[in-house]
Amino acid sequence: MGQFLEYIKIAYKSIVSNKGRTFLTMLGIIIGIASVIMITGLGSGVRNALDGSLGDLFRGQTYIHAMGEERITVADIDYIKEKMPDLKVCTIEEYMRGTSDSVKGEYNIDYYMVNETYEFYAKEGMLHGRYFTEEECERGDNVAVIDEVGAKGYFGSTDVVGQTIVVDLYGDIFEYRIVGVRKAKDSQLMNMVNTLNGDNKLIKLEVPYGHYVKATGETWPLDDLYSFLISSDSDDINETLKRIVSILEARHDVRGEEAFYIDSFDSYMEKINQVIGYVTLFIGFVSAISLLVGGVGVMNIMLVSVTERTSEIGIRKALGARTGSIMTQFLAEAAMITFVGGVLGVILGYGGAELLCFIVGKIAKMPVHISVNILIALGATVFSVGIGLFFGIFPAKKAADLSPIEALRQE
Repeated sequence: MGQFLEYIKIAYKSIVSNKGRTFLTMLGIIIGIASVIMITGLGSGVRNALDGSLGDLFRGQTYIHAMGEERITVADIDYIKEKMPDLKVCTIEEYMRGTSDSVKGEYNIDYYMVNETYEFYAKEGMLHGRYFTEEECERGDNVAVIDEVGAKGYFGSTDVVGQTIVVDLYGDIFEYRIVGVRKAKDSQLMNMVNTLNGDNKLIKLEVPYGHYVKATGETWPLDDLYSFLISSDSDDINETLKRIVSILEARHDVRGEEAFYIDSFDSYMEKINQVIGYVTLFIGFVSAISLLVGGVGVMNIMLVSVTERTSEIGIRKALGARTGSIMTQFLAEAAMITFVGGVLGVILGYGGAELLCFIVGKIAKMPVHISVNILIALGATVFSVGIGLFFGIFPAKKAADLSPIEALRQE
């Protein structure tokens, strides 16, 4: 142990005596490690931010779409609800854009025709009042649920249960009694999208599909649907989806014709994460090339050091120093250079990743937080030491193989 500490002491003195040269040698290692940390930190941060923001909006939601000439009916949806009571949400989700006038001006209305299970499509829940019931949906009552932000903007308050709102849908005028207010989505992504679209006066209104059918005489919300929405807490969601498609194929007598397909948020997120992962890996790999360049720099400076200290090596060997001791001394010096470079690279990488995440978050208007596994930082430091040892072997061996007579002769 004492001999090892002596090697470290000698290596330290050699490094300190050539500060400028040593720092320039470390620079390649510092840049390489910092680049890897920054890229992986930013990639993980963006992935987590997207997963959080998109997940707040769509996690667990799946759409079943009809293809070709097939159409989904409300009868299909009711049958699936009956046969699969474990489904949290099973509803049509037909959307139209309307308007409504208030003392504050005209508001855009996102008008959603749904059934009673739509209450559970998002995690926020109700702020005031209640959701409309299955009976109200089947009767086609003129009741509605409004979103918190829309209620605040339109009425000036969120406690608006019992108030009425008049909606203009392409010339058809409907009046709804508000029975509930849904909590606002705590989603930076949705806020950003609405801001970009200029939708500062936007209300989301959820109404029973039965009212639109009764008021207009239109039957397409009952028997001419292209898709419907489901959500389930099932441990085996894939089996649940297969069963739903199987039920639809049996009811429409289209087994094996692929008349229905599944459109899942989770599958989209998996693809997005995969793409971000590949991009991060590629950029990280390119950044890691500078580590090899740094390793070559270490080997070069160690060769210079061997040349400068030829006489020292000769004296030590003449006094009985073993070949292994000479080699270990130079390897310790190379390892120390890369270790210090690695630590500085990790510190710089963390700082750079924090800065990049802050900038990206400001541009995207959503929180992006650095996410770097501590094992990556430790691995990067250990790898940098390995680089030093690997590229230090040749200079160390060259020093160890010097003949004492030849070394002393070059003094």
